[in-house]
Amino acid sequence: MMIYDYPTLYDVLFSDSWKREIEFLKTALRYYCNISGNGRIFEPACGTGRLLWRLAKMGHKVVGLDLNPNAVLFCNKRFRQHGLTESAILGDMTRFSLNDLRHKKPFDLAFNFVSSFLHLTSESAALSHLHAVADILKPNGIYLLGLHLLPQGNAVCSQEKWSVQHGSLALQSRLSRVSLDRQRRIETVEFRIKAKTPKKRYEVVDIFPLRTYSLRQFQNLLKKVNRFDILETFDFNFQDPVQLNPQIEDVVFVLKKG
Repeated sequence: MMIYDYPTLYDVLFSDSWKREIEFLKTALRYYCNISGNGRIFEPACGTGRLLWRLAKMGHKVVGLDLNPNAVLFCNKRFRQHGLTESAILGDMTRFSLNDLRHKKPFDLAFNFVSSFLHLTSESAALSHLHAVADILKPNGIYLLGLHLLPQGNAVCSQEKWSVQHGSLALQSRLSRVSLDRQRRIETVEFRIKAKTPKKRYEVVDIFPLRTYSLRQFQNLLKKVNRFDILETFDFNFQDPVQLNPQIEDVVFVLKKG
């Protein structure tokens, strides 16, 4: 079973961060795209669209793309519930065009904050994704890409835990490493979620591979694409810019289409 087949759980798990993510997106539009009003925004691997519907309510034109049918259905249902146009599309994040996204004009900004890029476990898939994003952005458009990097040395975070309460639903989650193959650049992780309501308790466990990147490996990937420049970098709190170094782990890259 996949965590993405449980969109309600996934949505609640990441519900605490939406305010600062929305503020960062608004700031990025204004500062990097010179847009003070509404922009055209695209999210590859949009999942439940937890940010997209909020952006749409603000007046931005949004489109999301995801490979999981349950997530896309959940996302579009929420658009309808808020009186918005269904804007989530089922599709592969390595192969898409403006036509696939049912959009005529290129986007001002694209974003992917929760390391979904790492699900692309081959270099060819990663390259295809970055080229596709560049193709749908306007000249000088921005891609905000969040990644969990593999730091140099042995000081590697191998487990994350967090709990969330949403109404009567209580969730305890643990994301932990099962194995790490540095030569093949594959990390296998386990995502375990314990859910509790007044009437029910259950557990969801998902195990999946992710591609690993050191800072240098990601920089080399960008050189191969040759379509993006790094403007700035932030941590996952989206506060002040951070300086890149070989030990850095959680990074949001501000990539400008060249």
